[in-house]
Amino acid sequence: MKSEAALAVSYLRRTGHGDLYIGAPGGGMSRVHLADDDAKARFVTALLKAKCEPGEELELFGEPVAALAGPARARLRRRIAALSPIVGLITNLNVWENVSLAAAYHGTPPLEGVAAMAGDVLSAFGYEARPFLARLPDGLAPLEAKLAELIRLLAAAPELAVVDALQDGLSGAERPRAALFESELRARLPQATLLFVDSKEEDS
Repeated sequence: MKSEAALAVSYLRRTGHGDLYIGAPGGGMSRVHLADDDAKARFVTALLKAKCEPGEELELFGEPVAALAGPARARLRRRIAALSPIVGLITNLNVWENVSLAAAYHGTPPLEGVAAMAGDVLSAFGYEARPFLARLPDGLAPLEAKLAELIRLLAAAPELAVVDALQDGLSGAERPRAALFESELRARLPQATLLFVDSKEEDS
């Protein structure tokens, strides 16, 4: 694995087609395009589990994950959150319950502050907080589901925020709103590492 200072993510996967290396500097914003959806899912899963599979090497915040014990791995995972199909909303919980559960897991500020943040973000997208937060995931349109996942990610206040295929599933009219997702992330997580991940298949 390459040795570089101040990397939030350092990932190496050895394949029959050569090595894939991804490095993301801490505190910055990076964009990564993987060869296909399978490679993207494998990379995002490694980050979220803080665990590498055979043929992979992974360091998070400068710490190799391969030899981590259970409690140490759990602590590392709490520093990471994602907007990703891999960690979709829990369908039998409403939006607020999904958000507050993430806040409790990551140990972030009091729920009053989380609720105020959620209201501000929803207002920026033109929604009223109370009815939106009371909805179940199955009743959300694709853009609304991503918005709920954005609020859940922000409630976690992660040091590493992984945004997986942000525009996937959105209509042509909805895709320009992705810029508002980025601005909310930049404004509300100014010290975090923002990692936008996509696949070349989706860009074609």
